[in-house]
Amino acid sequence: MMNEGYIKYRAERVEGDVPEPAAFEALNRCRTTLHDRGLIGCYPNGIGYGNVSVRMADGQFLISGSATGAARVLELRQYALVRRFDLEKNSVESLGRINASAESMSHGAVYRALPGVNAVIHVHSRKLFDWMRVHRYPETDPAIAFGTPELARAILALVPAVGATEGVFVTAGHDEGVIAYGGTVERALAHVLAVCEKGGV
Repeated sequence: MMNEGYIKYRAERVEGDVPEPAAFEALNRCRTTLHDRGLIGCYPNGIGYGNVSVRMADGQFLISGSATGAARVLELRQYALVRRFDLEKNSVESLGRINASAESMSHGAVYRALPGVNAVIHVHSRKLFDWMRVHRYPETDPAIAFGTPELARAILALVPAVGATEGVFVTAGHDEGVIAYGGTVERALAHVLAVCEKGGV
């Protein structure tokens, strides 16, 4: 897991305060729920895992910041507003006091592919990941690493078949990684919790 959690894109960040979306409290509560279940957190080597986001206007989205996994509850300043991302240039432009999550392009790919999606959740669980793969949940190619334009492209191709407004899938090349999404934060969280219940997590 030593390469997990590191930003692989070129970060272009403008220092400033991010706007607070109407769904911020729901998003932050959702993240704390996932943290309490160990689905968002920090590995013993200090690398954080898991992140949440919500769609904003004009193709932008608010996402939990890089290296925030250890904190149980975040403040707004620990989120970043992704203004745009470019797969060809492998770049993410953001506003905030912190860099956007290493998985920003994966979140952005879901939003770009599915206009009806307003929240994306990325969690880690060894047990859940293995159970979902055994039970043949949709997954990206195991050869595609996390945080790359290739993974974002794979997600763009995959999610329309998973569900137009909500669904859950495995990022097979990103060990332990599972992504869920929905029309609301609550629906995205419900997908994570439902598959956890099925998998005994």
